[in-house]
Amino acid sequence: MLVKKESIPLLHMILVGLLPSFIKIMVYRLRGYKIDKSVSVAFGAVVIGKKVSIGSFSKVGMFTIIRADEIAIGRHVTIGSMSVMDTGKIFIDDDARVNEQVYVGGMKTPESEIRLGKRTIVMQMSYLNPTLPIHVGDDSGIGGHCLLFTHASWNSMLDGFPVKFAPIKIGRKVWLPWRVFIMPGAEIGDEVVIAANSLVNGIIPRNTLAAGSPAKVIRENFPQKPDNKERDNMVNHILGEFCRYLVYNAYQADLSSALHGVVLKIAGKKNAKIHYVSSADKFVVSGSEDVYVLLNGNNDDLKSLLKRGAGMAVTLSENVRAGSNDAGEELLRFFSRYGVRFGRID
Repeated sequence: MLVKKESIPLLHMILVGLLPSFIKIMVYRLRGYKIDKSVSVAFGAVVIGKKVSIGSFSKVGMFTIIRADEIAIGRHVTIGSMSVMDTGKIFIDDDARVNEQVYVGGMKTPESEIRLGKRTIVMQMSYLNPTLPIHVGDDSGIGGHCLLFTHASWNSMLDGFPVKFAPIKIGRKVWLPWRVFIMPGAEIGDEVVIAANSLVNGIIPRNTLAAGSPAKVIRENFPQKPDNKERDNMVNHILGEFCRYLVYNAYQADLSSALHGVVLKIAGKKNAKIHYVSSADKFVVSGSEDVYVLLNGNNDDLKSLLKRGAGMAVTLSENVRAGSNDAGEELLRFFSRYGVRFGRID
């Protein structure tokens, strides 16, 4: 054989993978990898590439293998335990997440590439085959047990059987629930939901709901955007559920009305308050453990709040965040249950 098939990198996993994370990162830096601060590569995990960069606060779980000629992992990325990502090029943007036991690999070509946008997720037990490129846009989710193939072949093309090699493109804010099969050449537009157990083998236009095998559009102009009053009611509901969640987890939490909005008071190891108001000028900043949630605001409003001493601030009109503290990170994790995710301006 002219081309030797790559095997599991057992020697690398023994010699490097079993090292403590901080020593492993030192070894990788000596090899020329660009690794920022507070990166963790857990026990048994390895990262193997010719050109590698990993952004700050990113984590690779136990016994995970990441191997490619070029690897670029952004900030605050989490890759779960016992996953394998083995292809030509791997690009994972900020705040993306790959869960446990995800497999990315298969036949390699010069074009083999996986690209995951900001705040994307690939859930457990999914299989992605980027023989040709797979591109997933920002804020899109791939549920568990999903299958994405960029090549389809078995019986001989010379006998008339179909053979297809083609990339897959998935837009922004797309949701593939569990057990969705994506065929070579599929293109899914922005803000699309595909029903569970569907098969996509063509083009699905943006802002639609599609279902079936093969998947067909069953609703257009999807979703219907709520008005500001409806959004306000939704946020109050989420804060109420968050309060119940904290109490369930043994925190003292109380949600009450305030002059310009609502305040969620949290008592525990660190006392904190979550302020929810319509705009940034409606309250006085009280402490670095507090969180400020704006129904309407922009990047400048968030920066102003941090300068005034806020620990963390987010705006729901722009879906962006600034700063960090324990209460805020917990709140944003809870918001993600409702599909609300935030980009970073810092």
